[in-house]
Amino acid sequence: MKFSKIFVLTFLFVAIFLLNQNKIVSASVSNAVQINLYKTYTGEFNTYYGNYYKFTIPNDGNVALWVKSTADDGYVVGEILDQNGETLSKVDTSYDTLVSGYAIAQVGLPKGTYYIKNDGGYGSTYEFKVSYMASNNYEKEVNDSMATANSIKLKESYIGRMKDDYDEDFYTFTLPSDGKVKFSMKQKSGVKWYASIYNSNGKLHEEIETDSSTTVNGYETNEIGLPKGTYYIKIEDGFYTRHEAYEIKVEFTSRSYYEKEFNNDASTANTIKLNQTYKGKIEDYDDSDFYKIILPSDGIVTLSVNRKSGMSWQAELFNTKGDKLEDLNTNASSIVSGYETKQIGLPKGTYYINLSDYYGTEDTPYEIKAGFVNTNYYEKEFNNEIMTANAVKLNQYYKGKLSQYDDVDVFKFSVPADGNVTLLMKEENGVNWEGTIQNSTGKEYSSFVTNSDAFSGNKYTTVSLKKGTYYFVIEGYANAYQKTYEFMFYMKSNSVKTSNVKVINNKSKSDSISVSGLAKGDVVKVYNSSTKGTMLASKTSTGSSALLSIKQLGTKSGKVYVTVTKAGYTESNRVAVTFTGEQANALVSSQVKITNNKKKNDLIYVSKLKKSDVIKVYSASTGGKLLATSTSKGTSLSISLKQLGTKAGTVYMTITPAGMKESTRTAIRYSKE
Repeated sequence: MKFSKIFVLTFLFVAIFLLNQNKIVSASVSNAVQINLYKTYTGEFNTYYGNYYKFTIPNDGNVALWVKSTADDGYVVGEILDQNGETLSKVDTSYDTLVSGYAIAQVGLPKGTYYIKNDGGYGSTYEFKVSYMASNNYEKEVNDSMATANSIKLKESYIGRMKDDYDEDFYTFTLPSDGKVKFSMKQKSGVKWYASIYNSNGKLHEEIETDSSTTVNGYETNEIGLPKGTYYIKIEDGFYTRHEAYEIKVEFTSRSYYEKEFNNDASTANTIKLNQTYKGKIEDYDDSDFYKIILPSDGIVTLSVNRKSGMSWQAELFNTKGDKLEDLNTNASSIVSGYETKQIGLPKGTYYINLSDYYGTEDTPYEIKAGFVNTNYYEKEFNNEIMTANAVKLNQYYKGKLSQYDDVDVFKFSVPADGNVTLLMKEENGVNWEGTIQNSTGKEYSSFVTNSDAFSGNKYTTVSLKKGTYYFVIEGYANAYQKTYEFMFYMKSNSVKTSNVKVINNKSKSDSISVSGLAKGDVVKVYNSSTKGTMLASKTSTGSSALLSIKQLGTKSGKVYVTVTKAGYTESNRVAVTFTGEQANALVSSQVKITNNKKKNDLIYVSKLKKSDVIKVYSASTGGKLLATSTSKGTSLSISLKQLGTKAGTVYMTITPAGMKESTRTAIRYSKE
């Protein structure tokens, strides 16, 4: 009987021990009980210090503590701790219990050993387990500062959680080159996170906040241009983020043509290439983006900024002294598209563009371009007074623009010799420019206003001026603001004298035209018409005369039209010069039949002629006596001579077609009477 009682007691003890194998406890980190992942454990609070457990994860990943009170009125506060006993994540079943009955604390951790602390009312019981999912894309605590920031890869998503309302999670990423960064953060209704991007010096680049509205979904995204380097992201609580998982991703596009922060003043301006479009973004209403351009020569700069309905950007162009040269505000109307542009002529040098918000552009991408055309023939600011007047040459068109309503543009030109100077200024419908020609003391020689009723055409003003320097002042008279004007000064060269031109119309070789009375550098041109037509030849004189060669002026007589252009002057009027035709081909004997009559007039018959051909009959091969002349009225003619002679003999005949020289003499034999 005694033996059986001992056996029963032993059996009950073993059974109770086996039933409580998962109810293992320890009262401190130093003697925490090792537990296995994924296994459910039970416990009872029989101290006032909580129960401690220890577990190990083999790789980086996400750890979840699942706790549940098994007492009717009990509660459990579960914590995940590091080896120093610092809380990494915490959950309270009184507030955080899910439908399943468990409250869950989650945290991303690097591989290693960690601790669980469960605490609750004395004598109450609980149940818990630790689960784990290996991943490199979870936040790994502790990452509460830039020094302990988690390194993340570009273009990969990462998940994390705020362990409490005061938690801050830091991440770091590195850009291999200049480019555009796109930051994305998943949004959730009723929850708001704040995110900030810093450079390695701790300077703030960008701030983002997620949308917490009831209908929200998807991701909050923000783009920013950044130079090559290392950057940091800080995630913090907006409201109700505790235990809520967030998801972030940093994407990168290598791009040279994107604004790179910080570029908020001239000293940090992004240097941009001419004729290349760049993209950027105004971060907030008081942000300014500065760009630097370098002009390799004088020319025209075209500043372009894209338009967008409902918002307007302001762009200002400055020189290195800070003087504003031009500005523009983009059109914000509801039907707007394309680009707002302004043109300005500038001398070679360095300039700055300040792009800022005019209204409503915060966090909206913009496009900007500084177009450039190399030219010496455009107004160069500043040229608002005589001391800064742009020098212009005669015989060259120049363009410009009055950039302000009260702007004045001044140009300087030189007259090489006394004479008439003509100003040509293009006219535009609806626009009036006022122009004044004056000297340095303000004496006016001519003043005019262009015709605003003209749809095209030019305004001409001719003034007689002495050799010297003069100024042309352009002002707006009506509607001239930001309108492009165009003008030219010229002096016409004096016409060549006909007596100085000699034309030789050669037969079977190139014809020649010689012009004398020239100066070195004069350009002689020969045309086939008094207006327009074709230029037959051109030559620059190397001395006082020029010889021009033309392959064929024509077999018959005609006219050429000759001009001369002296240095600094425009081309002269065309002067007509007459030239004779080439020498005609001689008659052949088969064309001529002679009848030497007795006691009546002799006859000479010539065939194969053209109307107006002139036939002459001579008594000798050279010199001699002209015996007869007759003009053909058709294809043949007959000449009657009173007496050639009673004996056989020879006459000498020529032909002269219209517009040609007389041919050589052809010997024609005739018989005796």
